[in-house]
Amino acid sequence: MNDPGTPPELEALVTRKFTCYYQYKQLHKKLFSATNDECTEVAAELIDAYIENRVIYDELEYYRVSGKVLGKHPIFLQFARNKQINSMSIKDLFRERQKLTNNIWRINNEIKKGDKPHLYAVRKAKLEQYERDLALINKLLND
Repeated sequence: MNDPGTPPELEALVTRKFTCYYQYKQLHKKLFSATNDECTEVAAELIDAYIENRVIYDELEYYRVSGKVLGKHPIFLQFARNKQINSMSIKDLFRERQKLTNNIWRINNEIKKGDKPHLYAVRKAKLEQYERDLALINKLLND
């Protein structure tokens, strides 16, 4: 990680690894004091934090051993998406902003319905992605 040629995605992953680790520790402690109603939710969050921590570890370990990026963590998609957004024309940015606003509204409505709890995690992840993209577009458009 001290190499100046280290990809910025891996540097971001190191930061994310610390966040996941502390989140995992906090959730692990919370699991033992959780009520029966909270137990399932806390356990699901704990498992998600553990899995992300392992995926980050795999990325960093692969880079340490081979000097190449594995590229399986979602952060690589986010960096690619940011690059794509940064290369859009003003007209395309406005079009994309409208599309993202509609998608955010639609997903929020689906989450509020609560009729498909098994899709909650997927919807929440999409919502967060759309909100990140919208924030970047708004920044680029100075809104």
